[in-house]
Amino acid sequence: MKKVFIFVTFSFCIFFKSNAQILNDASTRQLISQGLDKMYSYDFKESADIFQKLKAKYPQHPVFYTLMAIQTELQYFPLKDFPNQQKIYLTYLNQSRALAEAMLDKNDEDVEANFFELATLGYLAAFDADNQEFMKAVGVAKKAYSHLKKGLALTDKQPEFLYSSGIYNYYRIEYPETHPVIKSVIWMFKDGNKKLGLQQLDLATKKTIFVKTEAAFYAGYVYMKYEANPAKALYYNSILSEKYPDNLLFQMQRMDFLTALGKYDDADTISDKILKQKGLMYQCAGTIFKGLIAEKDKKDDKLAEAYLLKGLKMPYDERFTKDYHALAYMALARIAKRSGQPTKMKEYAKKASKLAEYKATLAEAEAILD
Repeated sequence: MKKVFIFVTFSFCIFFKSNAQILNDASTRQLISQGLDKMYSYDFKESADIFQKLKAKYPQHPVFYTLMAIQTELQYFPLKDFPNQQKIYLTYLNQSRALAEAMLDKNDEDVEANFFELATLGYLAAFDADNQEFMKAVGVAKKAYSHLKKGLALTDKQPEFLYSSGIYNYYRIEYPETHPVIKSVIWMFKDGNKKLGLQQLDLATKKTIFVKTEAAFYAGYVYMKYEANPAKALYYNSILSEKYPDNLLFQMQRMDFLTALGKYDDADTISDKILKQKGLMYQCAGTIFKGLIAEKDKKDDKLAEAYLLKGLKMPYDERFTKDYHALAYMALARIAKRSGQPTKMKEYAKKASKLAEYKATLAEAEAILD
């Protein structure tokens, strides 16, 4: 999941951060909310039908194309496994950006147009980073920065900006701390504030309409990965899992948090569900957590090792399962320690430290390697 922090700032930014035309219409707001609920519930036909109504109502507005890009990514996840859908995804984003820039040509202070330009550039940067083109991602993110700065100044007037501002404020400090190599390319960006960033993320889960779901997902992500606080992470995930019980990404995240908290029965139930999915990413996640549960709950090192080694043979997804590989290597290190194999233990811990971003995993690995 290692990414250039700037692209992360934008990659989860869902849209509608303004007081402009589409948000002044109550029926449009309701339509968008209905569409998003259907989308996150994996009812893609219904959500696409709703989004088509938005296109008919606002044919020259980027909203439809941004929504359809996000739906395409969710429906065909991970996109790298679906080359044809990748092309469709990029077409939607480029059309969204073209329409946003047409609005900006008429009025470069148009808040709504600035937002869609920001969102589209953010998704394009995320796409580049997911494909390991990190410097290209940074270049795209730089283009989005002026639009982000406007959002940072508007959180009091428009709560929908709380999400992007919270992510920026947190990552502007956190990412250079954990990835010193990028310090040379971020010095020109406005300073951040981790505490403020967490506060803004929390407020975004309460005060926003359109970014509520993304804010809750990312709050859980941050609290687990960087704050080493799985209880707080689970709190935010519960907001999502209760509303969207069939959403596999939310369930996969929940399995992770439950396991970290020792709630093994609940985590195991989810792992069974995840393993029924065909996608290799889900198979990898479900298998590794079966191994972690076998180790931690069942105290069956032989069974755990079999699951973990099987999971590690599957490729990880840069964004979502790379840290799961690190968790697997740390579990194998613990098993090696218990079986009296110190050399093997250190080899596994070293592999974990190279992959991990979870601070708890890194601390455990470093304790073995020091």
